[in-house]
Order: sequence, then structure tokens, then C-alpha cells
Amino acid sequence: MDKSWETSGVYMLLCRVNGKRYIGKSNNIRKRLNEHKRCKSFAPVICKAIAKYGWDAFDKTVLEFCPVEELDEKETYYIAELKPEYNLTKGGDGSTGYKHSPKTKEILKQLAKKQWADEEYLKLIKKPIICIDTGEIFDSVKSAAEKSGVTHSCVSMALKGKTKTAGGYRWAYLNSEDKVSEETGERMGRTNRGKKQSAEQVKKRVAHWKGKTRENFHSYKPVFCVETGKIFASVKIAAEAVGVHQSFLSKVLHGIKKTAGGYHWKFAKEVFYMTEKEVYDLLVETDAIMTGHFLLTSGNHSPHYVEKFNVLQHPEYTEKLCKAMAENFKDAKIETVVGPVTGGIILAHETGKALGTRAIFTERVDGVMTFRRGFTLHEGERVLIVEDIVTTGGSIREVIDVVKKFGGVPVAVSMLVDRSGGKVNFGDVPGFALLHMDVETYKPEDCPLCKKNVPLTKRGSTGKK
Repeated sequence: MDKSWETSGVYMLLCRVNGKRYIGKSNNIRKRLNEHKRCKSFAPVICKAIAKYGWDAFDKTVLEFCPVEELDEKETYYIAELKPEYNLTKGGDGSTGYKHSPKTKEILKQLAKKQWADEEYLKLIKKPIICIDTGEIFDSVKSAAEKSGVTHSCVSMALKGKTKTAGGYRWAYLNSEDKVSEETGERMGRTNRGKKQSAEQVKKRVAHWKGKTRENFHSYKPVFCVETGKIFASVKIAAEAVGVHQSFLSKVLHGIKKTAGGYHWKFAKEVFYMTEKEVYDLLVETDAIMTGHFLLTSGNHSPHYVEKFNVLQHPEYTEKLCKAMAENFKDAKIETVVGPVTGGIILAHETGKALGTRAIFTERVDGVMTFRRGFTLHEGERVLIVEDIVTTGGSIREVIDVVKKFGGVPVAVSMLVDRSGGKVNFGDVPGFALLHMDVETYKPEDCPLCKKNVPLTKRGSTGKK
């Protein structure tokens, strides 16, 4: 199967035995055809046909590659034109075109009334279940599905053993006394590094997870896209952004799959090699964070100053910080690290060493940022830009322009300290900082320290903004 089929579009399956066809859509045609092959798609008629005649009895054709937002329209068009025999609906959202007759509707209505009046049926559908991986107990399949962000049927299939997980978790029924059954207890025990837990341990674990809010679960923890550098507030939001089900993304986060939606993913908390507190403590320990009245290279005044060379004079600390700056991007296929003079040279060198890439730097010629000394980039070269201290981000934006001018692709900006407290923005290039400091800065005419006649200190200037 052609690798170009790993994209969105409309496809057709043609059975050579009877000449019948099926038309479908997917944001990854190759993956969807593999689902058909394993009879794991949600199209029952074509699944039965594949099971009957065999996968090799079907010709596979891509009718049209198209953007995800056009899939419904294109699928509806081809179904209307070709009238495939294996499709039950008119396409689009998966249900358009199918309508029950008035007689069938009445029969279904009466059956539903009968079911909801049956106490045994209500007990069955309200049967408590437990999430094996977290120990949390739910009073019904519906409540479990809502909290884990998947459909009711997904959890039901996991409970029936038709699928291994739903929403990235394993599920099991509790017995009528609202206790963990012996079988479930054994399964829960094996989740702890393959070792069976005692009944008392299982009981404590269940008690611990009772009452936990959804923020405690991985579906509601921030996740990081390695390739784009974007951080999403939850697995669900990230999955929606790339057009996949959140269970696929969950599998990547747990190491079951390599990619979801064509991207690599990590929990945001796993991305950082050092915590902000560890970075702050290291800067304080080396007297890199100073207090007084300082003239910044941007021209503004501040009561605080970060003297990066107080920490960069120690090779072991510089290496540790640069490894942390590189950690976010070890899977981002960085080819070159670029930093502006002067501190950026040291950081680029150490970060490049951590990533296994070359390191170059920009400098000013007649006040204009550029490459010198024979430095250049090839077309499409993936570049990580590093900087020591950023206040307004002006110099970094100049470096980004230089990288683009020389044909490179600025993947991200990695900073030692962001003095703006997260307010600095580099447009379409994501920025990451080891330490965020929301430090007060003042225009010279508005500086309260000047009004108090506190001596102004100029620690040095690199021409950065």
C-alpha cells in the first residue's frame, strides 16, 4: 500500500466476487483500510463481506485525497453518484439518510418503555464498574464513559472483552455487593509491575481513588506535541486538534503506539529535564539573580537583573541547563542550533552537543543581525533558536528572520530565562523557557527607583532588545 495513503480522503472497496462496492472516508486512509482488514471498523455490512470473501477479494481505490474538513461533503457526493451496495447511509456524519418507518418507530418505542419498566433491566444497565488502572468506581457505564471522555459503547465493548481498553483504560464490572470481584482484584494486582496485590492492598487502592476528580486523570493533564511544540490542556483537546480519537493519543502517551495523527506526544510534565524551582535555585546559588537598580539592554530599568555569566562560568551547570533546554526537542529532528552573541554562543554549543547537531550564531553587522564567518543554512533546515535572557523578545525575532532569510525553518525558541513572565511572543514559532520571571520593568521616565535616586547600574550591553 502506497505510503501517500497515510492522509485524508475518500476511498472505495470493490468486491471482485459480486461487484459490490463500499465507499468510506478517513483522515488516514491507510490506517482505516487496516481496520477493515482486521474487521474492526464500525461498518457492519462491509465487515461481514470481508469476513465472508476475504480481504484479498477486494480492490482498494482512493477516489480523492482531500482536507479533513471536506471529507463529509466528498463522501456524500461519491455515495450519491456511485450508489455503493455496501453503504447503509448517504455518508457525511455516518447516519444521514437512514430513517425508521413509523411502524418500526412505534415498536421501538414500546420496547423501550417495557425495558425501562423492568427493574432487572435497570439493575443490569446500572451495574457498577471499576477502572482497573485507577481503581475508581462508577455507578454505571454511562458515568464512566462521560468521565473518561469516550462513548458508552466503547466502555461496553471493553467490559465485554471485545476490546482491551476504552479511553486508554481497562474496565471490569463489580459484583452486586459493590466489591471488587476476585477476578478483577487479580487483574488490578497485576498492574503493579506484574505483581499481584493482596486483597487489603486492592481495598486501600480503591478507597484512595474514590472521590477523585477528573483533573487527577491523564485525560485532563497537559500534553505536548513534539513536532509543533504546542502544549494542549488535555488529551481530549489535543486529539480534537489533530483529528483523532483521544484513545489513540493516550496509547502514544503510554508507549503503546509511536504516533497519533502523525505526531509524537508526551505529557507536558515529562518534557522538562529540570523544574523551574531547580533552575531558580541554581541561579540564586551562583548569584546570577541580582537585586538593585539596573539598566537593561532594552533601555528599560528594573529592580532585578539576571547575570547569566555568573552561572555560565561553571561548565557543569551550563551543561545541565542546556540538556534541559534540549530535552523538549530531542524528537523534533533538529538539524542546527542557533544563538545570538554573546551568551547565545555558549548555549547553542552545549544545546547542540546535547542534541547531536552543529551549533552556529548570529551577530550584528552595522546594527543588523545576520550570519557571518561562513555560516549558512540549507533550504528547509530545521533550526532550534536558543537564548539566555529574554525580556521583550526583539532580538530573538531578528534571529528568526535571519533563519528564514537563509532558508531555514525555525522550529522553536528555547530560553534560559523568560523575564516577561510568559508574555513574550514569537508569532508562529513556539517558545519555551526553563524559568519564567515576571520582573517589573520601567521606562526611564517612569522609574520609581530613579525618583528615589537609587544608583543605576549598567551590567553590560550586547545590543539585545
